[in-house]
Amino acid sequence: MAGYGTGTSPAQVAAAIETASVVLPGEFTVDTLPDPALNLDRYARVTDLFGAKRDLVLASKAGSMAFWQPVRPIFATSQAVTGAMTLTPLKSPSVLYLTGTLPGNTTLTLSQSLAYPGASFEIAFDGALGLFSLNIAGLNGGGLLSLLAGGRRRVFWDLATASWKQFS
Repeated sequence: MAGYGTGTSPAQVAAAIETASVVLPGEFTVDTLPDPALNLDRYARVTDLFGAKRDLVLASKAGSMAFWQPVRPIFATSQAVTGAMTLTPLKSPSVLYLTGTLPGNTTLTLSQSLAYPGASFEIAFDGALGLFSLNIAGLNGGGLLSLLAGGRRRVFWDLATASWKQFS
C-alpha cells in the first residue's frame, strides 16, 4: 500500500499511533483507571472526576510513588451534610461547601486511597451545629480537627509523610 511502507497495513499504522499517543484510548471511571506506573506521562479521560466532572488525569510519579492526578485539580460544589462522609481524592470535590444542620456528631474522614502529592481539600461549613460537632479525621498523628459553623479548613496530602496535613 502506498505511503505505509512494505508490509505495513493501515490497521498496523493506526495501532502504532494509538500506542504512541499521549492520551490513552477510550474513557475510564476513576475506579477503572489502569496502573499509572505502566502509563507514565500519559493522560486518560475520566467521566466521573470529583464525582461529576468529565476531564483528563495524568499518570505521574514522585519518588517511587506512581499516581493519577487531575489536570485541573479544583472542583467546587455545595452539599448538605446528611451524615458521616469519606473524602477521597479524584472522587470527592476538592472544594466542598457544606450546608444544613448536623444530624449528630458528624465525621468527615480523609481517605488515603487515590491520594497523590499535592492533593488537597478545602472544606467550609455554613450550616448549623446545634449541640453537635463536625470533625475531620484522617490527619497525620490521628485525632480530629473540629470545624465550627462558618469555619473553613484546608488539608493537603504530604508525600514525605504519606499522610494528610492541615495547612497552617
